[in-house]
Amino acid sequence: MVDPAPALFALTVAFVTVHELDAVRNHEWRFFFAPFGVSDEPVYRVFTALHVPLFAFVLTLYSLPAFQTGFDVFAVAHGGLHLALRNHPLVEFSGWFSRLWIYGASVLGGLHLFAVVVL
Repeated sequence: MVDPAPALFALTVAFVTVHELDAVRNHEWRFFFAPFGVSDEPVYRVFTALHVPLFAFVLTLYSLPAFQTGFDVFAVAHGGLHLALRNHPLVEFSGWFSRLWIYGASVLGGLHLFAVVVL
């Protein structure tokens, strides 16, 4: 039997990555930086640029089982946060396309976690 865990984890990371692309489109930085009263353009640049070390971190630790477990937990919790904040006025994610990446990552992370813990 083929182990589904590597593919599930790769899909989890891919879905989170595409969600981050969608986050730029949906001005997610406004949610995080609104209390600071900074204008959109510089904060957009900071938000976008911070993804370089974030993705480097993920790519560096990608194969470590402890990192994978933590990333799975993050993906599940992240979906829960989006669900809880879905009506917040600064959260612009809407429609099936944005929800696909957010909640798809949560489901895939949960499935990967199940595959490595139970199977």
